[in-house]
Amino acid sequence: MTSLTPGLASSALDLLRLLQRNALTASELLAGLKRVGGMPSAEALSLSQTLNWLEVDSEGVLQPTPSGQRACGQSDYRLALRQVLLDYADIVAPEWLQNAINGRSRVLAFAGPGIAQILVEAEVATGTSDDVVEFWDMLASLARGYRDDRLLTIGRRGERLTIAHEKARTGASPRWVALDSNQDGYDVLSVKAADDPAPLCIEVKTSTVGVTGFMHISRKEWDHALVSANHAFHLWDLRTSSPQLAVIGVAEMAGHMPVDAGSGDWREVRVPFRTFTSLFSTVAS
Repeated sequence: MTSLTPGLASSALDLLRLLQRNALTASELLAGLKRVGGMPSAEALSLSQTLNWLEVDSEGVLQPTPSGQRACGQSDYRLALRQVLLDYADIVAPEWLQNAINGRSRVLAFAGPGIAQILVEAEVATGTSDDVVEFWDMLASLARGYRDDRLLTIGRRGERLTIAHEKARTGASPRWVALDSNQDGYDVLSVKAADDPAPLCIEVKTSTVGVTGFMHISRKEWDHALVSANHAFHLWDLRTSSPQLAVIGVAEMAGHMPVDAGSGDWREVRVPFRTFTSLFSTVAS
């Protein structure tokens, strides 16, 4: 899809309004109207389809969806552009979206000239009025949701690898605890060995950027590790197609844990994967 620009956004909105007034199929539109609002009609149609603004009825006629009607039905151009950006962020999840978590200036710096100009024309590049703040809060919320979904997907990959590894190591089928509840303080329940059925609790941490990544250990996870008779941390490096695993015991991890002091108590700690570089080894898939 062509990069999003103010001109393309405006043309897509014009296309929606055109289709509200005229019954056209995609082929009729492209054959009879080469440009919409100064942009090629094919590009305006492509953006509208990407953002789920259009649907096709039983006769092949293009019709705006409810989200398309919401976008083109805004009371003024500024609000319409804001809706375009929110829909684009939600559907496309562009790389610049993650900057919204860190504030407006980061988005303006890294989103590129097209998006930056849309933000200017939408009158959200500056100002602190309630509607401007609401827009940035909504964009940040989308970014957090996308980040959380991405991290969950990465975490699940590591958990699946641990389950497969433990089944191969012990011959027993581990229980995927984190799938049922994330409140237990660990992710997988296995056994110590093929000839030792004692429970082994495993907390899984996964990195797709290799040992340059970090693991985050919560107070609940560490407290559970301290009271468990048998506990291990599985660190998965998924940077390459051949997963690498480091199995870390509680004693090895303890040297990197904080302690409460005075009136303060810790809730989460970040530990670099590179701390345990020498313990990683490739695991056969």
